[in-house]
Amino acid sequence: MSRLSLGLTCLVLGVALGWGGGWRWSRTAPPVDPPAAFARALARVGPAVVSIDVATPRRAPRGQFALPPGLSLPAPNPRPDQHSLGSGVILDARGYILTNRHVVNNAQRIAVHLSGDSQTYYAQLVGDDVETDLAVVKINASYPLPVAHLDASGRLAVGDWVLAIGSPFGLDQTVTAGIVSALQRHLPNDRQYETFIQTDAPINPGNSGGPLVNMQGGVVGINTAIYTSSDGYQGVGFALPSTLINTIYPQLLHHGRVTRGSIGIYFESPIDAAVRRVYQMAQGVPVSEVVADGPAARAGLRAGDVITSVNGITTVDGTALSRAIVDDAVGSSLQIGYRRAGAAGTVMVKVSSRDELFPEDGSAASAIPAPPPVPDLGLKWQPAIHSEGVHGGVEITAVAPDSFAESIGVRPHDIVAEVNRQAVKGGSDLHQLVSAARPGQDLAFRVLRPNDDGTYGEWLLGGTLPPATSASSATSATTIPHASPPHASNSAGAARSAGAR
Repeated sequence: MSRLSLGLTCLVLGVALGWGGGWRWSRTAPPVDPPAAFARALARVGPAVVSIDVATPRRAPRGQFALPPGLSLPAPNPRPDQHSLGSGVILDARGYILTNRHVVNNAQRIAVHLSGDSQTYYAQLVGDDVETDLAVVKINASYPLPVAHLDASGRLAVGDWVLAIGSPFGLDQTVTAGIVSALQRHLPNDRQYETFIQTDAPINPGNSGGPLVNMQGGVVGINTAIYTSSDGYQGVGFALPSTLINTIYPQLLHHGRVTRGSIGIYFESPIDAAVRRVYQMAQGVPVSEVVADGPAARAGLRAGDVITSVNGITTVDGTALSRAIVDDAVGSSLQIGYRRAGAAGTVMVKVSSRDELFPEDGSAASAIPAPPPVPDLGLKWQPAIHSEGVHGGVEITAVAPDSFAESIGVRPHDIVAEVNRQAVKGGSDLHQLVSAARPGQDLAFRVLRPNDDGTYGEWLLGGTLPPATSASSATSATTIPHASPPHASNSAGAARSAGAR
């Protein structure tokens, strides 16, 4: 069964008009001969694509992404010396580069290598955004840098040719070709602001931060994710579209963070088709909670109302509602259409800052200190199913070969009940206890191991954590269940965290 690996690559699209780089929208007609157009597109964009070499104190944890059990995020391509490699694209001739946040997160040093330039440039972080996994870094060069130009991904059609450019496995200026295989694709990553371009252009670890380019040499997306069972390309990749990047890049460039609008509601998204049929709700978004004294509450909206439109535009689902609200300016007013007990109504709601209404969500990445490195034990897990003799804990679903967990005897299907004599009731407990351990410290597990007769044996397993080592195995390079508590995608908690506000 494949697992989704977000081998993230860069949002390479900025907004079109300026910032020293002369962003513009490409309007050239599609070429008749795609193979000949590949070289022309590469000539336009290639010089602006960079390789990024990030040094971290240990492998940077990927714990900002809430994924259901069984899904993983491939990191940028790992190297034995605790470096990671990614890609980026220059959007401004003064040295501003767009890449993925996960490429530069927790970095001690960000080294940038330009096409055709043997010098190593060291970059500073300008701003980043957790929700879209975007970041902007800046280098100082002695000459105006080549820039890429943003095209409108909204004009893409399924079947259009595209190129993916980046540094897979550290091989800089690598170009792969494919077609757009789907648009407006949603991934189960609990991040409500993302829809993706799906492509069969090969994308691999190290492509993170590199552009997806059309045949006119315009950037239409940033290569961000792959479906994989081997941490490499298997035919399906995903790129964040330029229409999304167009709203994010200017804010990161000028403010270092993204400010999103909110009206102060929670809602469940997506709504299962069966629920819509039972409640005869073909469209609209039911409100689950209303923040006390928030804009929606002051306007008179209540839990149980179904929002049907924003400024006269029908609200089909939660994604449409999110986009209508978060991109609106703080202080502006929205006309919200709703249905309550079968009766229709409208109210005017003033947009507030999401960060102020939901400070615990931490949507402003720059304000969040990086979490400490988490020891890579080589484990994947999921919540344990309660049964006779099992009242909590987490079930181990996979153990990486040659990992610390394998060396102490942990097996798949073991249920971790304690770590260092502290009870493990769920994934968050295991994450917290493992995060507190450091190289050279003792780490002991009490595990329940299933027997053939349905009973459980009790085992005590442990050892001393070795010094930090390179991410040599596929599991240590790409899996993050130990770094982020798994969330059930349809649970109330996930719905609260993912619902647009």
